[in-house]
Amino acid sequence: MARSRLRTIALLVLVLLVVTPAMAGRPPQTVCEPCGSGFSETAMWYGEKNQLENETATDVEYSTVTVHVYENETAIWTVRNRLTSERAATFFRENEYAFTEIARDAEGYSDITYLSAEIVGNDTVVLRYRSDEQVIETRGGTLRFDGFRDEGSKKFSGLGADEMTVVGPSGTHVTRAPSLRSVRGNRLVLTSFTDDAGDGPFVTFTQSGGLVGEAWSFVSVSETLTDDVIQNLLVNVLLPSVSLLVFLLGVVWLSGKTVKRDERTAKWLAGTVTALGVLMLLFGVVQMANWANFPTHMVIAGGAYTVLALLTFADLRPTLPRVAGGVLLAWGTGMAVMFVSAIVVDSYLVPRLLAVNYYAVNDLLLAAFSTLFLLSMAVVGYAISDPRYRRVAIALPPTVLAGALAMMRPITSVGSPLDLFYSLLFVGVILVAVTLFGVPAFLLGRTIPAKRS
Repeated sequence: MARSRLRTIALLVLVLLVVTPAMAGRPPQTVCEPCGSGFSETAMWYGEKNQLENETATDVEYSTVTVHVYENETAIWTVRNRLTSERAATFFRENEYAFTEIARDAEGYSDITYLSAEIVGNDTVVLRYRSDEQVIETRGGTLRFDGFRDEGSKKFSGLGADEMTVVGPSGTHVTRAPSLRSVRGNRLVLTSFTDDAGDGPFVTFTQSGGLVGEAWSFVSVSETLTDDVIQNLLVNVLLPSVSLLVFLLGVVWLSGKTVKRDERTAKWLAGTVTALGVLMLLFGVVQMANWANFPTHMVIAGGAYTVLALLTFADLRPTLPRVAGGVLLAWGTGMAVMFVSAIVVDSYLVPRLLAVNYYAVNDLLLAAFSTLFLLSMAVVGYAISDPRYRRVAIALPPTVLAGALAMMRPITSVGSPLDLFYSLLFVGVILVAVTLFGVPAFLLGRTIPAKRS
């Protein structure tokens, strides 16, 4: 009996330890808490507390906020709330103490301090706040604005305002900003905010634009996310690249024991790759005619692999530059085949590309460069036989993959417990793709004889 009670007490303590911190945590907040409904709810709460509901009750019809970031590491927030109730606006104008108290309480959990409040016109509340915690000057004279950053128990649920503008010092450039924004010089404008990227996000103002500004911006953000940057490099970049390196070493070792380097074997493999290319091409064209997803990858790869295999029969003495040139020729032909196929069977794709549609262009670039990456395995396979190029050849694909992943995947994103799972899944996709499409090209290059008789 005593043992049963002890277990019950221990279970209750465990539940309290888990549940209490979750219940005690801050509720999600908006980026601008004095904006929009944040202000109207504070005014309503003040009216209920002081039995002035009829005087303070109002909604906000339209809300904007402008944040000026200064070189002395301060930020001034100017909030404009257009009220639906002129009666409430009149009450605020005639009762300065109540208006000030409402404006102070509207700060909520924000890292801002009340400065002033006034009524402009008949229905607009103008509130000014100051922050000394949201702006940090980092290396290279870069100013980092952290007003959008989730940190600790502070979580953002939205923008709060209908429109938010963040303005940096004169002469600076916005080199990092949340998604779904418009940027012009030192000014960015947002009409919505969701932290889908998981990296804050941050806003940085650099002394120069272009690559130099992007570099200083990366340094600025990395300084405050060092642990996450290291984790992202290990999990998102090094793990896939090292896995590919180990896989290629295994393929090289195995092919050296099972594949003979002679013309007969090369032609047999060329026939196999030709069949693979024709099947991919036909499948891709049929999918393109039906407006299916991802037909571009199959059409480019199908055309390229067919041409690559046919080039094996060319009566030329193979050299490393010629093999590399053949890969580029095959890749270019695959691109041409894709465009011709799109014109013939898919009248929708080409106009989207000409209109620089983001999704169409992104799909095309991914298909083009992933195909080139897999085709380059033929060059790797040929170079393996030459002691001068062997180490470079085996290290080049993983190095290219690491560089591509570092550019495409957000190195400065805040990590999550699922990152390792997603990375392992991504590694699996890469190894399957290399096995199905890269290994045939590798073996084709591996079996091309060094000299033709």
